[in-house]
Amino acid sequence: MWIYARDAESSVPKLPEANKAKKRLPVKWMRRALEQARDAGRDSARTYRQRTGFNAAHMFDLAAAANTLRDFLDVHAPDGMPVSPDATDHEICMKARRIASDVTMRAYGLELADALVVARATCGAYGIDMPNFEHPADQVARVKCELWWRRQLRKMHIRGLEHSNIRLHFVHLKAEPYASDEAVRRRIAQNRRNARTLEAVTMENEDGQRFTLAELASKGISNKALKRGELFTRLRGLEELADGASYRGVMFTLTCPSRFHAVRQTGSWFKPNPNYAGVTPRDGQAYLRKVWQRIRAELSREGVTYFGMRVAEPHHDGSPHWHGLVFSNDIKRFCEIMRKHGLRDSGNEPGAREHRVRFELIDKAKGSAVGYIAKYISKNIDGHAVGEHKTNEGYVVQSDFWDDDEITPSARVETWAALWGIRQFQQFGGAPVGVWRELRRVKEDDLPAIEESACIVAAWTAAQKRDDKPADWAAYSRAMGGIAGEARMVYIRHTIEHREGRYGIAPVRVPHGVEAIGIASIVDGLCSYTRETEIFVPSTRHVWRVVRRGGEAARPWTGVNNCTQQPEHVEALETPVDAWLEYAESFRIDSPVDLRGTRHNAAHALAAHDVSDWLADYEQAATLNTQPNQSGAV
Repeated sequence: MWIYARDAESSVPKLPEANKAKKRLPVKWMRRALEQARDAGRDSARTYRQRTGFNAAHMFDLAAAANTLRDFLDVHAPDGMPVSPDATDHEICMKARRIASDVTMRAYGLELADALVVARATCGAYGIDMPNFEHPADQVARVKCELWWRRQLRKMHIRGLEHSNIRLHFVHLKAEPYASDEAVRRRIAQNRRNARTLEAVTMENEDGQRFTLAELASKGISNKALKRGELFTRLRGLEELADGASYRGVMFTLTCPSRFHAVRQTGSWFKPNPNYAGVTPRDGQAYLRKVWQRIRAELSREGVTYFGMRVAEPHHDGSPHWHGLVFSNDIKRFCEIMRKHGLRDSGNEPGAREHRVRFELIDKAKGSAVGYIAKYISKNIDGHAVGEHKTNEGYVVQSDFWDDDEITPSARVETWAALWGIRQFQQFGGAPVGVWRELRRVKEDDLPAIEESACIVAAWTAAQKRDDKPADWAAYSRAMGGIAGEARMVYIRHTIEHREGRYGIAPVRVPHGVEAIGIASIVDGLCSYTRETEIFVPSTRHVWRVVRRGGEAARPWTGVNNCTQQPEHVEALETPVDAWLEYAESFRIDSPVDLRGTRHNAAHALAAHDVSDWLADYEQAATLNTQPNQSGAV
């Protein structure tokens, strides 16, 4: 249908497709959809002129505009979406409730095999993957659960929303760097709800010590200052190990090919990238991990020893790239292998050889190796002492404001990592950090004699922070064996416990301490001798329970509670803490009620969740009085 071009401005918004789009699209998406529709109508007129010779410059193809709007909806807001792109969290919660209720009703009274069919059909209808569990009963139980649906719908919704913002070129330095404004605002709101819930719940251990969950969380590595301090401690130890072994260091940057970038930079201009393949930052991270797999495999085949740490951070358009600090006995060969695999995919595209893989050798005359990577760690945690937050291209990202909240560049990076499930920091080679943290939960009185297990005693001593000395990652690594602790002579002992949770009884691997091969002295009658055996050292873990403001007690998640119980206020702690961490706001599902002043309600709701990991973090910090020193060490 052809109309005059002068009427296009008023005619396009009146199309049936435009009216449909208004109901399903956020405002800024709607503006972009109308822009694309008008461009399509004008382009069709120009194409018609080239094809027929008829001067249609003053005409506008309304049908092409309608088709563009229809295609826009099919891509960014298809009919099968469980919730609209601009749905609120409350609407997502209500949708999850309806789906779970529907599955429960349809599966009522059915055999397990038939209930599994219902569960699979429902997940397929909404584009959700079935729970990855071996037993069908575990799968069906989760598909019937409202909280499980809430987690799945939230993840699908925010990732779909952000993916469309990237494809529509709203995410870049000149607009919304790293992550869209919608994603950052939702993250801020989620963190605020989480903080209120943490403040509302009080825990008590068997010694009578009471803390809010917020206080317990601040004792572990969820505290950004402690997390940053631990990372710097580990990096300083790695540098000390490298100096002792005469290894050279290098900083590397590894980026993705052009097809992973939605926006390209031309001078000071940022334009849509025609090579963009419509992929997500999560796809980019998977690509980088695959490249790193190939690099590690070839280094292993050639016998090159290396260790270090890498940081994943976003480009201004959300595509990930890695910065890393590596120490190696053959740094030249390491760089050759890394460059080879970094350019293996699309290595001939413009700019690939200059920007895809870059190296900077560590110059001790300019400073320590830790100083090279320190700014990348700080700006990806909380921006502490970073100054200007610059992108990989050298542009400064400014802070923004939303109501009374400052949206810092570090907050955008944290949102990006949480939204796409990207691990920001990872050490490779050397000793494991899990044993280090478990050793910090071991009491000195429980240590074996040095004759029985010198490695456990040495590793424990290195992991402790004293008033007169910081924790020493290098000494810990030497105690673990090898150049950088790769021998791993001390390891964590786990036991399998069968715990009853929300979805039934499930086996759980629970750490109980550390062990190593040591020497045991045995006296047998008149003879005494020694032999090698496993030396086990238990770690300290308290028994915790949720308490209400008035002092009423809830059932502990482990151990024995001899207190008089009040059944109407008791609920077993059940599910893992990671579910709570990701969706703490799920405890208030029906309305956005402020938790302040409702400590009892929040405590009773949280009693259905296992907080053991947080409590273990508290014990680690409380036992050792962990605090960062001025150099950032722990």
